Amino acid sequence: MKYILLSGFIVFILVASWFMYNNFDKINGNNYKSQIQILQSTVLKSNYNDTYAFLVDFSIHSGKKRMFLYNLKTGKIEKSFMVAHGEGCGQENGSPRSFSNTPNSLCSSEGMAVIGERAYSKFGINVKYWLEGLDESNNNMRRRVVVIHSWKGIPDNSIYPLKIVQSEGCFTVSNIALSYIDNFISKQDNKKILIYAFKK
Repeated sequence: MKYILLSGFIVFILVASWFMYNNFDKINGNNYKSQIQILQSTVLKSNYNDTYAFLVDFSIHSGKKRMFLYNLKTGKIEKSFMVAHGEGCGQENGSPRSFSNTPNSLCSSEGMAVIGERAYSKFGINVKYWLEGLDESNNNMRRRVVVIHSWKGIPDNSIYPLKIVQSEGCFTVSNIALSYIDNFISKQDNKKILIYAFKK
């Protein structure tokens, strides 16, 4: 009887832990009011897609989903993805310790960028998207070959409290995630979609 009760308690703890960790990923646009205001202001300055943008919150642990497809019209997050950060600047609690725009730093860059042309990648599903940094903090993205690409080692769902692998500065997502993103971008009339990376 004691064995059954103990086993039941352990199962309960495991299920409760899984539920708690995975519900940390359920974030909505209200968490990012200031970042969304910056996005909306940037959209008004040029001919960018005014319906969708990506938010990347590097303050979130890498074992959780932290790249969000945000609908600027409805104010809703429509999809979330796991994404790696650069290994060059170290990490603390699954989050990059700092950022860099310097070539060969292997760090992530923070700031606003616009998704550019689709090209071949030797990684993952063999697709990458070039990025054009719009801020002083990330305007070397093309020179550094900081792109969106996939890799088989990136999981599709939260593995918190474990960390995922780090990249060489790229926004590296899972193969399934990039397949979704690639299909999503292909359906957009205006493919100049903003991506905003930050640490709160």
